[in-house]
Amino acid sequence: MYKATIFIAMMAIFVNIQAQQLNQIMLDSNIQKDVLIGYCNREGLEVPIFSEYFVGGYADYNADPAVIENLMAFGLDYTIVIVLGTWCSDSQEQVPRFFKIADALGFPEENIRIICVDRKKHWPGNEDEIARFNIERVPTFIFFSDGEERGRMVETPTNTLEIDWLKILKNL
Repeated sequence: MYKATIFIAMMAIFVNIQAQQLNQIMLDSNIQKDVLIGYCNREGLEVPIFSEYFVGGYADYNADPAVIENLMAFGLDYTIVIVLGTWCSDSQEQVPRFFKIADALGFPEENIRIICVDRKKHWPGNEDEIARFNIERVPTFIFFSDGEERGRMVETPTNTLEIDWLKILKNL
């Protein structure tokens, strides 16, 4: 039953993303800063108000080529949902690294879904969608295969992002 619920939630997100505006910016009254909220894509993370951490973090990260090669052996037939906060230092550090790894793999951006939340880890007006993912910390990278969650990385990697990614793929 849980797997069916997750699958239905994923399908709803993929369908609803087309109907929602991407890269919405709002003032988070808890921190008095502009944040991205709701569905986002890479371009949203690269706009000037967020690009300082994204562009620099992407450029500075060097993934282990041997691990990238091992990741490539698993193919690209899975999806990843990222729940992040543009206000969060861990998101600012890990999300650019994630995209550096994804680019090295040639991972299709259409297989990546990004949801941005406020400081309370809410998406105002869409709390049900966030609740389905049981988000406690950000960023959370959730890996899906055949409509089922297969693993997640939360906040900071145990080893490196690419090593933890590989551990998840070994369980697909």
